[in-house]
Amino acid sequence: MNVQQTKIIVLFLCVVCALLTSRLLLLLFAARPDNPSIELLLLLSWPFAWPLSWIDIAQPVYGARFERGTLASIIVCLVSLRLVTQKRH
Repeated sequence: MNVQQTKIIVLFLCVVCALLTSRLLLLLFAARPDNPSIELLLLLSWPFAWPLSWIDIAQPVYGARFERGTLASIIVCLVSLRLVTQKRH
């Protein structure tokens, strides 16, 4: 993998991690999902939180909630980021 490809992968993983972290914090502080900007962020982050969403099947739709699946997705993203950057050194 050349340097340009590594930079693109790192940028993608950073954006995904930022989206997932924003999702986690917004839902933790009970952001209203009917707000257009919150709805946009939740829609953009849903494809990355979806694979582990089965963990949070019993979570409430409204109010404060802690999505453990999103936290697990953030951890996977950070580990992937570490592995990609580690191969360069």
